[in-house]
Formats: sequence, C-alpha cells, structure tokens
Amino acid sequence: MTTDVQTPPPAAPGPRGGSSASRVGRRAARSRWTWLDSGTGWRTPRRWVLPLAALAVLGLWLSSLRGVRLEEMGGWGLLSALPLSWYLAFAAVLLIYLVTLLSRRAVDHGLAACHVALVAILFATTSLVYEVPRYPWTFKHIGVVEYLQENWSVDRSIDIYHNFPGFFYLVAGLGTATGIDVETLAQWTQPVLALLTAAAVYWMLGGLTTSRRIRYGAVLIFTLGDWIGQNYFAPQAFAFPLSLLVLGGLLRTVPPGPEGFRWPWVAQRFAFPDDADLPQPSTFWRSRWGAALLITGFIVVVVSHPLSPLILLAQITLVCVILRPARPWLPVVFVALEEAWLLQAWPFLNSTYDLFDFGLRNISPPQVSVTEPLPGYEVALFAAPLLMVVVALLTLWGGVAAFFWRARAPRVLVPLIIAAVPMGMVLGQPYGNEGIFRAYLFALPFLAFVISMQLFDEQVAWTPERRLLAGMAVALIGLLALPANFSSELTHRVAASDVAADRWFEENAPEGSVLLPFTSAYPWRSTAQYPEMLPEPTVAVDGISELLGFEGVADDPTALVTFTQDACDTRSGTGPVYVALGPSAEADVRLLGTMQLFTYRAFERAIAADDDFEEAFREGDSVLYRCRA
Repeated sequence: MTTDVQTPPPAAPGPRGGSSASRVGRRAARSRWTWLDSGTGWRTPRRWVLPLAALAVLGLWLSSLRGVRLEEMGGWGLLSALPLSWYLAFAAVLLIYLVTLLSRRAVDHGLAACHVALVAILFATTSLVYEVPRYPWTFKHIGVVEYLQENWSVDRSIDIYHNFPGFFYLVAGLGTATGIDVETLAQWTQPVLALLTAAAVYWMLGGLTTSRRIRYGAVLIFTLGDWIGQNYFAPQAFAFPLSLLVLGGLLRTVPPGPEGFRWPWVAQRFAFPDDADLPQPSTFWRSRWGAALLITGFIVVVVSHPLSPLILLAQITLVCVILRPARPWLPVVFVALEEAWLLQAWPFLNSTYDLFDFGLRNISPPQVSVTEPLPGYEVALFAAPLLMVVVALLTLWGGVAAFFWRARAPRVLVPLIIAAVPMGMVLGQPYGNEGIFRAYLFALPFLAFVISMQLFDEQVAWTPERRLLAGMAVALIGLLALPANFSSELTHRVAASDVAADRWFEENAPEGSVLLPFTSAYPWRSTAQYPEMLPEPTVAVDGISELLGFEGVADDPTALVTFTQDACDTRSGTGPVYVALGPSAEADVRLLGTMQLFTYRAFERAIAADDDFEEAFREGDSVLYRCRA
C-alpha cells in the first residue's frame, strides 16, 4: 500500500511532477520534520489540539441551531435565517483549517476532525433544522426505494431508475436490515455522503502525492467548491465517490519517475528528478485482488447511474494512454461491462431518450425564470457561477505557475488532463446545460489538487505574501460557497405537509389519477405506488405556474381559477386530476415573484369556493383539490 507520510519541504519532481530541493528546504527538513520519527504518535499533547478545537466548533454550531428562524428566510435563502453564532462557527473552522495548512508544523490526521466540523456546518444544518429531506426532487428517489422494498424486483419499463437500480437496492436493503425508514435515511444522506466523498477525494489524491498538506488542502477546496448539491439522496451521489476510489486505485499502480509515462517524448520534454512526495506503487493495487476490487467498484458504478461510468471510463482510458498502470487492459474490461449492462437497458433508453445531444447549447448558462424576486435573490444567483469562475482562475494560475515558473509541469499535467475529460464530454451529453454541473463535479477534485499544489506546496518557502494569497483564495471560495449553497432554500426546503399530501394522492387516489401541483418544485412520486399515477414516470411534472399562458392570468385570481380548470381538462389520461396547493407553492411565488403574494392567496380562497374543485385532502397549509372527476 502507498505509505501516507508527511512530506518534508525538500523535494523534486517525478512522473507526476516535481522540482529540485533548495537549501532552505533542506534546513527546514532537519529543523522541523525530524520529530516525526520520534514515534510518540497520539501521546504528543499537540496532536489533540485540532480534535479539541473541532469539538469546540461543533459545540458552537450545535448551539447556534437553536437560533435558526426558518420563517425569516428570504432572497438570501437560509442565510438570512441563521444566527451570528453559526457564521462564527463557519469562520472558526475555516481559520483553524487554514492556520494548520499554512503553519510550519507537519500536518497530521487531526485535521480530519476539522473537516468533519466543516461538513457538519455546511451539510448537516439543513438535516437538523428541516422536518423532511432537502430538495423536492429527493422524493422521487424515495419512491423508487419504497417500490423495491415492496417488490424486490425492477420493472425496466417504468423509468430510468429501474434500469440503473444499484443505489436503490443498496438503500432498500439497508433500510430493511436496520429498520430505519427511507425518509430518515434520505434526511441524513447529504452530510454522510459529503464526508465519504471528501474521504474518497483524499484517498484518490494519494495516487498523486503523499503530502497530507496538499491532500487536505485539496479536500478543503473541493468541499467548499462543491455547491451543486450532488451529494443528496441520489444514485449519482453514490456513484461519484466510488468512481474516485476506482480512479485512485488505478493511479496507485503507476511507477514513479519517468518510467511512469508511456511515451518517451514526455520524459524528454520535462525534467524528472526524484520527488519526495511522489507515491510508490501499491503492492495491493498492482495485485490480482486489487484489480478485482477495481472491477467490482466499476460494476457498482455501472449499475447505479447512466452517466458516471462513461465519464469514469473516459478518465481511466486516458490514464492508461498517458501513464503505465499495472493493468492497462482494464479499460477493455470496463467497456465490455458497460456494454453488457447497456444492452439490458437499451430498449428503454432508445425508446425514451436522446442518448446524444451535440451542441454548444450544452454549455450555455442555465436560466432561472424570475419576475419580481425577493430582494437579494438575483444577486445571490451570481454566487455559484462566480465560484466556478474563481476555481477556474485559481486552476489556471496554478497550472501556469507549474509549467512556466516552478518547473512542476509533470505534477499537474495528468490532473489537468483528467479534469478536461468531463468538460469535453459536456458537448455531447443529453442532460442539456445541467451537464455543466456534472462535468464540474467530476473535474473538481483534480482542479482542487492543482490549486492546492500552488497554495500549499511544501517545496516553496513559506513567505508572508504566499500565506496571505493562500488565505485570501480560500476565504473567497468560502465566502461564495455560502450563497451558492443556501440562497435557494425557500424552494429547496420541503414542507412535511406537502409530503403528506403527495403520499395521500399516490396511496388513495384511483389508478391513473393526475397530479397537478402549482409549481414543479413539489415532492412528487414519493411512494411505491408512483408508477400507477400520471404523468408517467418518464415525463416531468409541470406546475401550473410553468404552463403556457400563466403570465397572462397571474394578476387575476378569478382568471387563474379558470386557467387551472382548463389545465385540469387538458391533462393526459382520463382519470381525475388533483391540484396541489401548499407551502411549496407560496415559497415559489415569494422567491421568484411569478405573481403577487396577495393575488396567490386570493387564488387559494377562490379555488376553495369554486364548486368545480372538491377538497380531497388537507393537512396544515397543504391541500389537494379534485377536478375532472
């Protein structure tokens, strides 16, 4: 196995990079790093400083949650509902993290405790303060799991999830074995998967460096930069860390030095003196057992998500083309496995989706339709793209510095090429401009590595200017991470009463009934009965506010009732239509300003008084009206 040791400052590059050691570095090695050989381990009191500091931050964060006022959420989302102590906890954990990375002392695994605190603050806050799982689209995955728990078999004709059921079978088995209901598992998936993904990023980067400082720095940047919410209760959230484990295992079989590159001209182009933080090949991962484990991991990714194995396969193929891993034939095996599974899913995929969609429109920025949004929301919307731009610029800075100023080109060459793979695949994928976010996620671990090499590389002298630049870069990413993660929480938060209304609809309405919510940001398809209802699982649920002609009646409650009646009459199928109103609808109106709030409330009163709409269910502020009976 690769030895995980703290790299002393003097170093030089190898096949994945390097630079020559300086006299300053050699002096630093003698004066600052020899204590690592003392073997005192956790008996050293200083080793407990970081865990205790992280524990104090966690205590501050937990106490701050008592001051959360969800009713005060506005255009800045959850940020306006959080107390000052929450922000102090976030700032404190970032400060501790940065001080540790920028200090002259060796970095030990006590820093993992700080990362646990950071993940808790960013991703467990909503798990603790929300009644039900975050994001309306989480509930369609809950419905698939409940279907499997009732039937323990898939029906490939239902939807794409039944053609890639690996994640859903795993959760169904876990829920059955532990007795924990699926909704509770979904409630805590985001912080758990965020931690597992961070661990997978750290482990995968062990195939590029043994420096804990660089690896923890990259994990910090990755966690702050991962704003897209793909660590929620979803198959891609499960497939992503598995993909990193497969890729990391492959990288750990590459020989160090110029012999690690497949093409001689690369070794001729760059200098390859020995680099102290380059990992040696792992005996296990070069063995048959290691290869078998990589194949098993890839199989799990293949059966869990349609896009992830394709990106992973492309990245692995490039690694085998550029470098010399122990098992260069693995991409052939992976292609065969992917084709074998796709053959099973092909009838459904070919009849339902456009498998390829080439064009520059796939990289156009996604649009958010707003009319008169709450103050601050339009500004907050720029945080996410600005965060991606900052990550891109820092990566560019790190790459240029490595190539032209620091003679470290081999260290960043392979990570940059691996990061470019998903970016290129965006042009041909069928997800539309949503694919940008998938590509960003798969590229982010390697972008974070390049940035961390520039900010925290131990081969470079620790000048005050360098510390200041590193601190400012991380602080900027952290500052942008907050609105990027939390500005849309008015619609990302789901009301328990809306979930109850959807469950009643799927469990009690006649088969073939149609759900018509006011907004598509509604928790639909949340039970095992979801295939029996309309729209069909392969068709998106459109809300009243997204239908053509809504803007023309949005200012007149009476006209909107008539518009809703016409929408009921034109829905697919012949069964009754159930109009869903509730907190999700009001939150959508408030945040996006699609109509005046007083007009929406007048519409609620008007539809309740209309004889063509029969109240079928009510809980709290959530109500279902039956029309087209």
